[in-house]
Amino acid sequence: MATDYQAKQGASIPGFPKKWTFGFQLLVLLIIIGAVGAGVYYGYPYMKKGSNGGRADLRAGFNNFVGFAPGIYFNGGAAPNKTSRMYKEFGLTFEAVRMDDMQKLNDALKNGDLDFIFTTTDISPIGMDRSSDLAKMQVMQFLKIDDSRGADVFIVDESIKSVADLKGKKIACALGWPSNTLLHATLEAGGLTESDVQILPMGDPFAAKTAFTSGNADATVVWSPDDEECLKSRASRVLTSTDLLPNIIMDGFIARKDVLDKKRDLFIKLSRAWLTANAEMKDPSKMAEAAKTYKTAFQVPDDVSVILEGMKKIHFATYGDNVNFFGLSTDFTGITGQQLYTKMARVYKTGYGNHLTNIVPWAEASYPGVVQAITDLQGEANAAEGQIKFEQPSPAEEKAQAVAIKPIIINFATGSWALTPEMKEKIENQLGQLSVEFAGMRVRIEGNTDIVGGAAMNRELSRKRAQSVADYLVKTYNFDSKRFIIVGNGPDKPVADNNTEEGRAANRRTEFQLLGK
Repeated sequence: MATDYQAKQGASIPGFPKKWTFGFQLLVLLIIIGAVGAGVYYGYPYMKKGSNGGRADLRAGFNNFVGFAPGIYFNGGAAPNKTSRMYKEFGLTFEAVRMDDMQKLNDALKNGDLDFIFTTTDISPIGMDRSSDLAKMQVMQFLKIDDSRGADVFIVDESIKSVADLKGKKIACALGWPSNTLLHATLEAGGLTESDVQILPMGDPFAAKTAFTSGNADATVVWSPDDEECLKSRASRVLTSTDLLPNIIMDGFIARKDVLDKKRDLFIKLSRAWLTANAEMKDPSKMAEAAKTYKTAFQVPDDVSVILEGMKKIHFATYGDNVNFFGLSTDFTGITGQQLYTKMARVYKTGYGNHLTNIVPWAEASYPGVVQAITDLQGEANAAEGQIKFEQPSPAEEKAQAVAIKPIIINFATGSWALTPEMKEKIENQLGQLSVEFAGMRVRIEGNTDIVGGAAMNRELSRKRAQSVADYLVKTYNFDSKRFIIVGNGPDKPVADNNTEEGRAANRRTEFQLLGK
């Protein structure tokens, strides 16, 4: 005897026995759908954990900059790679996404498609006003990866011999780029401001190069290798570069604070790997391998030799450099991230076309916890960079053209060259930061006096006074003493009338001169 549900015919769901009633078929279908749904809901976390959800542990957005080559080299390319040293030695799958549009990078960071992106510490204050997307995301710099060492260059017409000669001249520069930082530091060293020159704002350094090569600018700030084209295009010379100012343009990585907190262990792995890769760039063969890997990964059209030349104009930051950068060493006398960021925040708040109201302070823009958690990167390879070493100056170097001259009035006691605490404070405030920023340049310190007293005695006294200033800078900042050239002019180079008290006071000066190469 057939049951009711077998006997009744009517509507039917495809795939079910027709002898089942439609209601019974529907009930079974709902049970199946519910079982599948429950399986997906409860099983997905385990599947995701096993497969990593098809995504790398960390994803980063980069532009086409050779400074990223060491990390790409360790990762064996841009894609996640379990045969790479990044994974085998540090247990991290990593993906580098090339993205040249900064707005797209910021958007990807905001929506979580990217875990971190690159930054330039000196320029970052421009994007960290509290009204900006980055500030609202609470992004923080957690690693320093490099310093520019000749990759940014200030080119001038042959007629321009010093910073003072830039007054009234047309300077092509990409404002809001690292070029802007080199422009400002150079003007500041010569006592000039942006209002003393005619700045031609450019969209990027390439446009700044074109403005100079076409003859529309007297000077320009460009990236290497564009500097070579500028120098070949007309009679011109290098005024300054980050080879001479090695501590003003620093690159690093930023991430949202919530992501840093959530994935802290992964960021520690990444940073250990990246800093290890950076340390290996001291080996020319490994740098060459990194250049090849980078070229393939980012599909760079340049020859490997061009990429290598670019990498040689970068100092790849070590673990020790990061300890110093984040202010974790009490012995460091160079420029920390806080000092650079804070200074440039003051500069860019209203300078160079900016109108910022409330820039996030460094304490809220930095995340030192990642570097603090790294304890195993020790030894010489991971040590912080020391001060630049100089050879004994040649006679030609002693008489070299001064790129910038900064006079400082130090009122020594009669017949004395001893520095008082007040004098030392004045030297630190007016010369300390300048000599640290221009760490790649020789410094000539010239002592000068009025005409009171014998000329020979005054020359020797002025030389001793200049030497006392140099000795103090060497002791305070650990500079190489061979960096300094000491000259005692006595009364031979007056800048004012010695027949008045005001003139004599102006002549009793010490000049701090930055020398070009």
